[in-house]
Amino acid sequence: MQPSPYTPGEVARIVPGRARQLAEVDERLSTLIDLGRLVGRIRVDHAARGFGKTSLLREYQRRASARGAATVWVTAGEEQGLIAQIAASVHTITDGLAEHVKTGLRERIETLQLSVGVPGIATATSTFRPPTDGDRPEQSGARALEAVIRAAVAERPLVILIDEIQSADPSGLRTLVYAWQHLQAEGADVPAAVFAAGLPNAPETIAGIVTFSERLAYRPLGPLHREAEEIALIGPARALGVHWTQPAVDRALAIAQGYPYFVQLIADSAWTAAGRPDPGSAIELSAVEHGRDAMQADLDALFRARWSACSPSERRMLAAIAEHGDGPVSRAAIAASLNTGSNQLSTPRARLIDKGLIQPADRGTLEFTIPGFAAFVRDSET
Repeated sequence: MQPSPYTPGEVARIVPGRARQLAEVDERLSTLIDLGRLVGRIRVDHAARGFGKTSLLREYQRRASARGAATVWVTAGEEQGLIAQIAASVHTITDGLAEHVKTGLRERIETLQLSVGVPGIATATSTFRPPTDGDRPEQSGARALEAVIRAAVAERPLVILIDEIQSADPSGLRTLVYAWQHLQAEGADVPAAVFAAGLPNAPETIAGIVTFSERLAYRPLGPLHREAEEIALIGPARALGVHWTQPAVDRALAIAQGYPYFVQLIADSAWTAAGRPDPGSAIELSAVEHGRDAMQADLDALFRARWSACSPSERRMLAAIAEHGDGPVSRAAIAASLNTGSNQLSTPRARLIDKGLIQPADRGTLEFTIPGFAAFVRDSET
């Protein structure tokens, strides 16, 4: 018996199907490390939950670290605010620096924290008040953040990675983008980069906060194509000496529908149903069918949790979308089903996108982010 090599709900160890994204980031890492230059635009990969954004961002971090860059990780949305989170994360990499570099960097971190209304590391136990929009600390904070970045790259390049960027506080986002604007104009020789990930509403959310959000490079993540799904399914098993029969592969991928989380979930369920196979064994179609039954309990729990978190008006909109099938639905068709105007959809639409349940598809259309959720909604309404 061997433990499952699959990782549903965890950070994946490999990211098949994201070759284009990895190639783009590798190119930017070459600009950063080989040329010693600033990566001028903040990159934001965005997709619904379950598409592997965090795993992809972790792969960016591994590649940057392997190339010799210092990396700091932030998950946006904490109470102290984005800039304080970045400051605290940068502080963690000061150990091991030359003494004069360490001293200068820590002084700039303290200045940055003071500029955004947060106590320094030495006084972090005291009460702090996050800055509000009325404080407008962004301009002074941006200069202080710029100074931190310039000091941090004294010995090696710096990569800042921000997960869940759509949850960042508005003041922190403005401060970050202002700082990058200054560096674009004045710091081309500063080897630093920001890579971020967020939900489908990240571009819209950021554009509503930062007027010049064109300085960010938005990159949507789509479903996995067939070859990538097969790699994610077969590769981990093969590394343990186990192979999948072709009927089992075909059935598993029909269940997964290109959704990365489902690939991991059906593979893990089939692995368990096959008795956690030893080297030399095979995963057969029967194991996938039994795994599908076990997987359904996880899906039902996931769908019920998402459904119960919706307000009555949001549920009505979900039902109107599901009424038209499993694919993209025009806003006009949704409005007609609700007997209302398209403009009346804006609020529930925004909330459902924020919750990761729907996303914009083609122009003027919306679609569910999770395969199978439309059928669940239809069943819930009967």
